Amino acid sequence: MRTVVYMGEGRVELREQDSPARPEGGLLVQMAACGICGSDLMSWYQDRRAPVVLGHEPVGRVISGSVGDIGPGDRVAIHHHVPCMSCARCRNGRETLCEQFRESRIDPGGMAEVIAVPAENAALDTLKIPDHLGWDAGVLIEPLACVVRGLARAGAGPGKRLLVIGAGAMGLLEIDAARAVGCRVAVVEPRDDRRTRAAGDGTPAVAQAEPEAVAEMLGGAPEIVIVCTGAPEAVAAGMACAAPGGVVQMFAPLAPDAPVTLDLSDTWFREIRLEATYSAGPADTRRALGLLAAGRIDVDRVVSHRLKLSKADGVLDLARSEGVTKVIVEADPQYMGTGLS
Repeated sequence: MRTVVYMGEGRVELREQDSPARPEGGLLVQMAACGICGSDLMSWYQDRRAPVVLGHEPVGRVISGSVGDIGPGDRVAIHHHVPCMSCARCRNGRETLCEQFRESRIDPGGMAEVIAVPAENAALDTLKIPDHLGWDAGVLIEPLACVVRGLARAGAGPGKRLLVIGAGAMGLLEIDAARAVGCRVAVVEPRDDRRTRAAGDGTPAVAQAEPEAVAEMLGGAPEIVIVCTGAPEAVAAGMACAAPGGVVQMFAPLAPDAPVTLDLSDTWFREIRLEATYSAGPADTRRALGLLAAGRIDVDRVVSHRLKLSKADGVLDLARSEGVTKVIVEADPQYMGTGLS
């Protein structure tokens, strides 16, 4: 089978390797599509793992194995990590910090023509995709679940003023998900193409995070600021914009050596809370699927480009290009050994 392998220093290759065996109690899934995540573009993160098969947002059809009501032929979305659900961290709502979470993983990765899903992943967080949802929507379950978890942690809810900094794919998901829970939303995005896309549904949007301009858009300073970019200055800008008692959430990671200059005196006087959110758990993926199934997420606005797996050695260059938000790698049906499509 073919896999999309990150080789280091921004290089991607298509490589042949043996198809994995089905794990005991698990599933074999034929990949139909897999999204590119912002983390796939972070060389500081990926280089230390190289060579590695890219992809943690896969969807496909089950070709072997049965778990619960899932069996051969079913369309599924697979979560790459699952927690134990019994340790102290899981019991306290910190399941993404569970020691099992990162130890449980799909084999060899999401951008492979056949994916082995371990028994624990299959049982706890492999979800059937409803018939009325396409593969693109299925791909968005995992990233949207991360958004759903972050919004819950930040206290998003009816009437809350929420600012999104960064209108890439995750920022667009934040807009729709925040509105779904009743927030008033505005966006800061310096790139013209992304700002135009974000404002296309009437969302107020500006190029720079000026506190006065942000407060004018929202009818007051934001009570919640979601920073969807790894730019260090965005964190400081978000804290400057936040209302007294507000929450600033680092949704995107910063590079380890990225310096952040903060006025902690002002932060102290205004009691601003700075927090981070990482990944998502089984409850979050189900809530995300519910939002997609109910039509609360504009999938076509988020997904801008698709690329066949046979051309995926250029996927990172495409993902970094102007005018691109979310890239999805699709299977080549003519190469599918099982005949499923």
